[in-house]
Amino acid sequence: MKKTTSQEASPASVWALLNKRINHPRIGEVIAEVEALEPMGKGHILMVTGPTGVGKSTLAQTLRVRMLKRYMPEMEKDPGLIPVLLIEARASSEAEFNWKLFYSDILEQLEGAAGMPPAVAYGVDPQTNVVYRPHGRSKDTAWALRKKVEGALRARGVKMLLIDEGGHFTNVSQARMKRQTDVLKSISNCAGCQIVLFGSYDVLDVSRLSAQLARRISEIHFARYRTDDPDDCIAFEGFLHHIEQEAQGAFGGLLLENAQLLQANTLGCVGTLMDLIRGFISRAQKGGTFSQQLLEKSLLTQGQHATILSEIVRGEERFAGELFTLPATKRRAA
Repeated sequence: MKKTTSQEASPASVWALLNKRINHPRIGEVIAEVEALEPMGKGHILMVTGPTGVGKSTLAQTLRVRMLKRYMPEMEKDPGLIPVLLIEARASSEAEFNWKLFYSDILEQLEGAAGMPPAVAYGVDPQTNVVYRPHGRSKDTAWALRKKVEGALRARGVKMLLIDEGGHFTNVSQARMKRQTDVLKSISNCAGCQIVLFGSYDVLDVSRLSAQLARRISEIHFARYRTDDPDDCIAFEGFLHHIEQEAQGAFGGLLLENAQLLQANTLGCVGTLMDLIRGFISRAQKGGTFSQQLLEKSLLTQGQHATILSEIVRGEERFAGELFTLPATKRRAA
């Protein structure tokens, strides 16, 4: 018999969870690794990869906020400084990646206003924070936009360019994927900033395309909370406890009571868990109460679960299978 536990929904405490970014231990671990590799600097791409729904977008936002806080004293002295930029590699309906859209999105953030006239040079007035650009003849080609991007990144002092949804660079042939990754590496060199690329396991193909890319790319695994790891189970339950606290008891302990079910159903991916919880909240607000039945109705279906699990297994096996180990050797006799 199913439990009928229910709790009256509390709009004030739970609706705030719908758009809230909540950090968890795994995010801290990955950020520590990104920051440890940050001194490698320009020309080196950090590639953060993990399962879909593991929380890569939240990680990118958290990393951006941390960098802004770190550089706040310098930003107060130089109003034109933008030390970190977060951009999404947007998908398009075209067969190829839309570089013009990508460059335009970067320029819009750096220039602070859309629709400015074409330009060939950049500068930032440290007193007014206004971008000044000598007008000149310029075509809106991908190459011209790239030159503008590189100039704007240098002018704004961007140290790190964070690119979310990096998988949109890889939905092409291997030859084109290599060229596109070479472009990113070149932008990093020319603009003097480090690039951090976030994507699911499919971006792992990038660093296998050439010896040059293998040397210039560092892979960082953003792993899920596995059900066969006791420490991961404790961490996942701790995250649910935090959510219960954020909701000020509105869930009535339902999340913690179903910790094993939720971890198994979401495959230990916090982003997927938060999607589930948002669906749970929406259903409960309509019905007026949080109940076990509504929670179970919010779970992934068997088909959804199987599809995500298949992708995760392939990605994790690839990571584990490529760890470099020294061959066993016999100790030389004294």
